[in-house]
Amino acid sequence: MISVLNKYFSNRQGKLNFVWKGTAVSALVLSLGMLLSVTANAQDKIIRKDGTEVHAKVLGVDSKYIRYKRFSNQNGPDYFIFRSEVSKIEYENNGQKEEPLKLGREQAKIEPITDLQLLERNALKYKKRGNIYLVIGAASFVAGVATFTKLGIDYKSYNSEIRKTNDAYISWYQTNYGSEPPAGDLQKKEGFGVFASPGIYAGAAALAGSAVFELIGLRNLRLARNARKGIIQKKKELSLQPFYEPSHKASGLSVALSF
Repeated sequence: MISVLNKYFSNRQGKLNFVWKGTAVSALVLSLGMLLSVTANAQDKIIRKDGTEVHAKVLGVDSKYIRYKRFSNQNGPDYFIFRSEVSKIEYENNGQKEEPLKLGREQAKIEPITDLQLLERNALKYKKRGNIYLVIGAASFVAGVATFTKLGIDYKSYNSEIRKTNDAYISWYQTNYGSEPPAGDLQKKEGFGVFASPGIYAGAAALAGSAVFELIGLRNLRLARNARKGIIQKKKELSLQPFYEPSHKASGLSVALSF
């Protein structure tokens, strides 16, 4: 009887050990599966306005930029993207997902213009404006020089005609009267200022305008150069990661932001 009981309890203990081992293995496999599932989903998604997705680890968001690491290389460098290029960020942690936060009606109409974008626009604007003024200044200079050149040629022809007329009159007078004609009988030459008026004033205005336009053009090109320097400086500042850590992301919670 005792041997039968010992045999019974021995078989039951073996079954219990088998069941316990099986349960432990199942629990271990389930835990590993859950861990892998959480790890697979623990990546953030940056969704651009063109529909492309960036799998990332978002590090910070401010009013202008989003700083992140690539999910496939979280030990690599930090990257940034303008918020104006992004339609939504989906934060994933435990697989749960909230509806995107909606902006107000007035906020939705306003797309933030970053300092860098403003500098780029100013650089293009000043460069274009400077080139236009330089072209106008060059055209004014050419017009002024052409005006004075034409007036000089005309004045030279005028002097030549006066001299020919006076020489012919002197020759005729000497032939008929045997003496020099009175000085008052000869034609008087006008000065260049009187002869060239009012064209001389138009030429002078063209040359003066040329100088003004050239100065304005050079000033705008200088502003464009300063804007380009600002762009370089701004990019250096961005490389220093000018971001702050957001407080809206908490452990175990998924948040989606829309811009």
